[in-house]
Amino acid sequence: MRLFMTATLLRRIATLLVLIMGLFSLVPRVEASFIGSDESADSLTRERDLATVQRVLEHKMVKERLQALGYNDEEIKARLDRLSDTEIHSFATQLDSLTVGGDGLGVIIALLVIIILVIIILKLMDKKIVVS
Repeated sequence: MRLFMTATLLRRIATLLVLIMGLFSLVPRVEASFIGSDESADSLTRERDLATVQRVLEHKMVKERLQALGYNDEEIKARLDRLSDTEIHSFATQLDSLTVGGDGLGVIIALLVIIILVIIILKLMDKKIVVS
């Protein structure tokens, strides 16, 4: 009896180890290489990102909101000059992803899907909606 219990235990441990080693072998293939540092590309990227930020800051609503918060043009320019390249890039990327007024298409599609589902469920249950 004792031999049977240890054999079952050993089989379970061996199976568990095989499964764990199988999971460890599923590491994705990664390729890496060195890239050269090009200072001119970084400066062009910074200038392009600053142009994006300046374009957004020139909007009337943004200017009014910043003035309401107590910032003038010189303070804003001084703060932008103090930002690093990565901060400017992340800020410009976030500004590019914003849409004026939001994306209403997703909301409309979601509402249509919900309405269609409700109609299908009511048809399957043989219910009717009467609007009077």
